Amino acid sequence: MKLLLSFPGFIGWRNYDVSICRRLTCCLLVLVFSLATAGCGNRLGSDAGVSEQSEKLATQVKVALVQEPGLNAAPIDIKVRQGVVTLEGFVETESQREAAEKAAAGVKGVATVINAIHVK
Repeated sequence: MKLLLSFPGFIGWRNYDVSICRRLTCCLLVLVFSLATAGCGNRLGSDAGVSEQSEKLATQVKVALVQEPGLNAAPIDIKVRQGVVTLEGFVETESQREAAEKAAAGVKGVATVINAIHVK
């Protein structure tokens, strides 16, 4: 079966076999997908391990904040970089702010806590 296609830059019409067109289409799709997903994977090297450790530590800190009585951990954001935990967000009272800092500092692996939580 022949398929009639026109490509800019070619003079006139050309007949191309359907199987060749399918192969070209598949190759183009693979190329587009490869270019679109380039760089989306985990970074290689030492940063990849650090990132995983930071995510794990951030999860452990969030659990500690959730388990803290009288503290609403939902509005508190946690950022971790090389064992340094930064707490950001809002709480109702100064005692909640201090409790969040104490809970985060009690998590194994936390070197320092930067408390940037604001009291409403």
